[in-house]
Amino acid sequence: SSGINAEYGAKSWPYVSACGEEMNYIRCDDLPVVFQSIVTSSRTGDEVLSWGDSKGLLTVPFDPSAVAVCGRSGRVYHPAPYRQGGIGLIKSSLAIQLSANFIFGDDNSLQPSGISWNDQIHQLSHDVLELLNDRPALGRYAEMENEL
Repeated sequence: SSGINAEYGAKSWPYVSACGEEMNYIRCDDLPVVFQSIVTSSRTGDEVLSWGDSKGLLTVPFDPSAVAVCGRSGRVYHPAPYRQGGIGLIKSSLAIQLSANFIFGDDNSLQPSGISWNDQIHQLSHDVLELLNDRPALGRYAEMENEL
């Protein structure tokens, strides 16, 4: 389990990751949650995003309309569990797969306006990007987004 470090050295090491009896204090270039794959839940049959190299044990429901692209860095995000900060990064190889389904408007924006997923068009709100402004010490990518 991991989460936000509100105690020991929080400025230098803003996250904590429990590993057995150890508590590892960490920092990262962007976000501590990195979604690795989209899998089908064995419980519900719905698509979920898997994170933490958990072989499908750590998941959140995949909502295509909640996918968000940072217009400055090009990184792709999705809502994550609240306890882990509410926002997660989609790893590059998965983001490239998703980008094949992006729909762009006529406004020359670097951010897609929609995504075609499972034969449906989903409008993207990019609302989850607002959480980047609320994160402690996210690193250079969040700083770039905050400069917009």
